[in-house]
Amino acid sequence: MDELKSSPLFSACTDEELQELIRVPHRREEYKTGDLVVSAGDPCRSLMLLTQGVVETRMSGANGREVVIDQLKSPTLLAPAFLFAEDNTIPVEVTMHTDGTVWYINREAFFQFMTRHPHVLRAFLQTLSARSRFLSSKVKGFAVKGLRDRVLDHIRQHGAITSVAKTAEVLGVARPSLSRVISELLDEGLLSREGNDIVMNG
Repeated sequence: MDELKSSPLFSACTDEELQELIRVPHRREEYKTGDLVVSAGDPCRSLMLLTQGVVETRMSGANGREVVIDQLKSPTLLAPAFLFAEDNTIPVEVTMHTDGTVWYINREAFFQFMTRHPHVLRAFLQTLSARSRFLSSKVKGFAVKGLRDRVLDHIRQHGAITSVAKTAEVLGVARPSLSRVISELLDEGLLSREGNDIVMNG
């Protein structure tokens, strides 16, 4: 009950409503760091709620290169946009970045629960809207911005580059290309080193 209530999706639910929810078909799975939660191409047949831990989502390109799409911290929904889609195959691989827990709630039972409790439906739609906004920003970064701007945006968002290899995965670029851009930005004085980290000046 406490795990479910930690999620914005169910935070406004009463204890009675949550008791109603956990009577529907569901399961609770515990995972270890590195465990595969979802394979790319899996169908989304259940609401997946990460209640503990952090997951990493990756997408593979035709050339075999993997791009880290995001790291998602609990509590959060996994692949909510595909739950009621006609083509509900999940395009990303989801792995545990830490130990964690995922609840799986039957899709049809969850739909019926939302129809009985509109505040849950509203929270679910808000989650979909926020996720769409994030993905739009991600696509814009890949399609419009050059690598220099994307590197600077990444540091503004995360505070520093602590691993060039990991950042190359996140940005979807080859490590040598990223290293070259970082060197240019260091030479121009826009970035500087603090120990092993690369940070923005000013």
